[in-house]
Amino acid sequence: MELGLRGKVAIVTGGSMGIGRACVEALSGQGVRVATCARGIDALEKLAEEVSSKTETEVFALRADVTNADDVKRFVAAAYHRFGRLDILVNNAANFASGDFWERTDEDVWHHFNTKLLGYVRFVREALPRLREQKQGSRIINMAGAAARSAGTSGAPNSAIINFTKVLSDEVAKDGITVNAIHPVTRGLGRGGEERDGAYTRLVEHASRRGVPLEQAVAENIRNMEGRTGFHADSSDTANMVLFLSSDKASAITGQTLWASGSLSTAVYY
Repeated sequence: MELGLRGKVAIVTGGSMGIGRACVEALSGQGVRVATCARGIDALEKLAEEVSSKTETEVFALRADVTNADDVKRFVAAAYHRFGRLDILVNNAANFASGDFWERTDEDVWHHFNTKLLGYVRFVREALPRLREQKQGSRIINMAGAAARSAGTSGAPNSAIINFTKVLSDEVAKDGITVNAIHPVTRGLGRGGEERDGAYTRLVEHASRRGVPLEQAVAENIRNMEGRTGFHADSSDTANMVLFLSSDKASAITGQTLWASGSLSTAVYY
């Protein structure tokens, strides 16, 4: 389906693997020029080369740490200089926190908030003047872990992202910018078994704690998801939602948090 995105420019943070990579691939496939960053440059440059070759649309890769305000400022300036405009910001960079709260240090807690919530704030701060230049139709999409809606170690910063999304959407509505969040649920491996992301990392740790082979944990996880949802959601499902929210077809949707989980959540009040 042609979504009218060709010629636009997007920033995707944390683009080297998992959901970020899927978003880069999906946007580029629609003719969107993409600037993406992560802390490791080798995987980013490989991604840029592979996707650019496949889609014939430029992907610009540059190392940046979202916890470093100077890195964020430098990256957004470089992306704008490269492409001359900015239409879409996908805040995706994340980290993973596990273990009981009483075992976590102040530094652990701060690092999680600094990466997830403040990393998103830093990118919005730098990108917003460029997004406003388009007058209408710019998009901000924030990834908020599903733990935001349930009790869990990583719930607090993800819940804060939902609040941030709504507040920001109200503030920039007058500029014609929509702001939405997505709860992605990938549960470890993609349908082809190739995916390696934060969910996969958690799956590895879960298998280790249980003392079972990783292959067994993966198989159980896939059966669990497919039994509840009818299919095993992967990062491409989240990326497809990003495409929709980036398009003019979603111009009336803002301040919302949507699930890309295949009905994994059974609650009705979200």
